[in-house]
Amino acid sequence: MTNHNQNILVICGPTASGKTSLALKIAGLLPRCNLLSVDSRQIYQDLDLITGKDIPADLSPNIKLYGLNLVSPNQIFNVSDFRKYSQKVIADSLAQKIPLIIVGGTGLYLQAITSNLLTVHIPPNSVLRNELEKLDLQALKKRLRELNPVKFDSLNNSDVNNPRRLIRAIEIASSSQSPSANFTEIPTHSFAWIGLSQDKALQKEYIQKRVLDRLEEGAIQEVQSLLKNYQNRKLPIFSSLGVKQILEFLDQKITKEELVNLWTLAENAYARRQMVWFKKQPDIIWYDRSKINQLLVEKLAKVITKND
Repeated sequence: MTNHNQNILVICGPTASGKTSLALKIAGLLPRCNLLSVDSRQIYQDLDLITGKDIPADLSPNIKLYGLNLVSPNQIFNVSDFRKYSQKVIADSLAQKIPLIIVGGTGLYLQAITSNLLTVHIPPNSVLRNELEKLDLQALKKRLRELNPVKFDSLNNSDVNNPRRLIRAIEIASSSQSPSANFTEIPTHSFAWIGLSQDKALQKEYIQKRVLDRLEEGAIQEVQSLLKNYQNRKLPIFSSLGVKQILEFLDQKITKEELVNLWTLAENAYARRQMVWFKKQPDIIWYDRSKINQLLVEKLAKVITKND
């Protein structure tokens, strides 16, 4: 029988805050452990360096990783698909009484798999999307404001200036399908949320080092391979952080130095957006990355092995 009292640890936080490293330390103290990566870009194959799939070569066979390399870059895989996939990982882990750690920085995906987020089940409407993609930002705002003023007023500055998010909001507002149709209630597992934060200056240092390391390890060659295998530059992977800047470098629009600077700036801006989102979630217990010690790692390992 599934044990609904088993705690599931969720480790969230901005990019380059040490989430995966902490998860692996906790998992290393347990006889068995499942790790579910929640990252909207790590689901794609052929994008290992740029998305930072930092998997140690000597990973213990007792630790199983989920959520990576689920689809090829030209396949559609949205938040609803990820939620279905994750529900199975969660259900199987609970049924087999294997401790589970969910690790990620993609807020919407984390929310979708840990709460009953109804709108993820409204499917994309390609006819409407084609029509909306021809509109400029102001026209999209006007359309959403007319359709759902409450939704429009709830958007933050980043959302309201993001055509992709406006199009999705219009799609949801225009759908005749009730959000609760095809909706599977998530059992009320006990999700224990912790967040990793760090000093802003240190975060910038970590991000810059990571950008330089990825370039040194072959990030440019990774993008060249992608271009060879997938010519359609409108695929979501080509708008990923890092890929976008490397494309500009390969198109000779920017120098190598500008590539480093622009990629680093984009990662820093993304980290800020992540923190804005996470700070709105009331259940997260925050830890400073520099204060993580063995005692805390052991304490967190106990959190997910408690079956009372």
